[in-house]
Amino acid sequence: MKVAYKFDEKLLDLNETANGEDIEFSIILFNSELKKSLKKVREYFEENKVLTDIHYYIHPNNNYQVIVRKDFYNEFLIQLFRQQLLKEIVWI
Repeated sequence: MKVAYKFDEKLLDLNETANGEDIEFSIILFNSELKKSLKKVREYFEENKVLTDIHYYIHPNNNYQVIVRKDFYNEFLIQLFRQQLLKEIVWI
């Protein structure tokens, strides 16, 4: 089942690409206040016992790289939505 999502392009830029068996997200935050929300997403995944669910990299200028295992893809999108980084998620 495919997933489509929407986000506010005035607040962030989000791109995803295949990275082997994983999905790589490139996230650029245009509003520094959103760092707190993205940090909560990271903390959510740090609380579980799976060490390889996501790999989170911080780059300069509010750029983030997140590599997500395919079996955690939907959960990652849901967490972005919960933190209001995504406006809408639709399973198609």
